[in-house]
Amino acid sequence: METLSQAILLLGLVLDIIVLLFIVLSVLLIFSLLMISVEAKTFEFGVMRMVGLSKTGIINMIILQSIMFVVPSLTLGFILSIPSLYGMYSTLFTEDMGIQNNPIPSNFAIMHALVVGLVIPLLSSIVPIQSALKKNLNESLDF
Repeated sequence: METLSQAILLLGLVLDIIVLLFIVLSVLLIFSLLMISVEAKTFEFGVMRMVGLSKTGIINMIILQSIMFVVPSLTLGFILSIPSLYGMYSTLFTEDMGIQNNPIPSNFAIMHALVVGLVIPLLSSIVPIQSALKKNLNESLDF
């Protein structure tokens, strides 16, 4: 096992970098979708502000929209994780190895996925919220 420790460490590092790249890509994707939505709804936000919607209401709308992008992917990810883990475990491990073939994700894996799934939309919505509030402030000064 000592001879493979360097390879295991390298593999763990590569997998961590891949996960980090996926997180950055998903943040950028949700950010671009939110920016397009905010740019398209600038007039609607202005009308909603004139009707009486507060700034926190606009912030809540943008955060809710970003969470709505993530919820289907989290649900689909949890559903597809069990068959994919079962396929990987049955391919890599045999019963004579003494490794338990349990395809259900651990509690740590579930919590990690939920935390990452909630942090991504929050990080993605920071700039669109600032943009929406700035544009509404500028539009309200024009009247």
